[in-house]
Amino acid sequence: MGARVGESPTATATATARVGPWKRAAVARRRGAAACSGGRTPVPRRAALLTGCGGMTLLALADVSALAASRSLAERVERRDLPKPVFNRVRPGPQTYPAWLGGEWTCRCTFEGFAFPSRNLDRKALMREPTVPGFQKLSLVYVPDVGAADVAYRARFVRAGASDSDGDGDGYAACEEDRAFNLASIVDAYLERPGAVESVEYDRAADANRATVRLAPGASTNAERIELFTNARESETRAGDGTFFASEALRQVTLGFSRDFNQARVVNTDYQHVWSYTPTYEADGTVRRVRCALSTAGYIQPSDAMRLTATPQPGGGAPMPSLGTMGTASFEPAVLYSHTILMEKHDPE
Repeated sequence: MGARVGESPTATATATARVGPWKRAAVARRRGAAACSGGRTPVPRRAALLTGCGGMTLLALADVSALAASRSLAERVERRDLPKPVFNRVRPGPQTYPAWLGGEWTCRCTFEGFAFPSRNLDRKALMREPTVPGFQKLSLVYVPDVGAADVAYRARFVRAGASDSDGDGDGYAACEEDRAFNLASIVDAYLERPGAVESVEYDRAADANRATVRLAPGASTNAERIELFTNARESETRAGDGTFFASEALRQVTLGFSRDFNQARVVNTDYQHVWSYTPTYEADGTVRRVRCALSTAGYIQPSDAMRLTATPQPGGGAPMPSLGTMGTASFEPAVLYSHTILMEKHDPE
């Protein structure tokens, strides 16, 4: 890459009761096809193109989702097969973790590497896109500076459905991430500025799938506020060594200052984290050390996929996107990051 990873390389109508969204999409695709084949339905060329893209995207997505569902989470991580999760019948609930992860931990996170796995996107063109997750600081709030080599911070997991004032998790049947504490701790550490996070708004009972991170004035030029939305969660435990896998698909909306007067800078990023926690048991059966492998898949926005898969037309003219390629590129990882987090139990003084 031309720049250190973590920095810029260069500088979704509610359906009516009678007509569901799938039926409306099918009608739209038929109209688009009629327009392209010279039928009588007068649809503008651009509308037909966009409609066709939508249909191809849905077909590509269905294929990708079916393949992913046939494999365990551990297998998908190993194969680096992490397509964007989309179809959810219900809203995801809070992620619960095994009892041995309860308590407070001293963590040290190290960047291990990156890859551009897509065969549908040109690597050089992709590296010029500053909105790719991880290319700018704070575009991945759990790893604010992707390429940082060695970052220490505290992380806390508390009794499921309650808060834990002393953070000792002993005897928990299950625990949950203390999201407000962890986000503040991580961002402060990566920005090397205690108090960089002014507040974290997170109410598990009201909405476990949304968090707001507010940064102190001047803490970062890339963000003033971060809105975090969870679209999907999944977890499993590997029987062989007790490794616990937890995945979370997120949309992050980063708001900051803009060069345009009275207009905020807004950047949307979609990505998926998979944390793989492997415990080390002591002689007394307790866990005081954990090795966590963090795998991150970053996805580009559909508009970017359309532009980046466009190819020149014979005889000149504006580049045209490849519909099938665009659909696949919207949901496959554009970039993969790997980190190792070494965790040691923190004993309150």
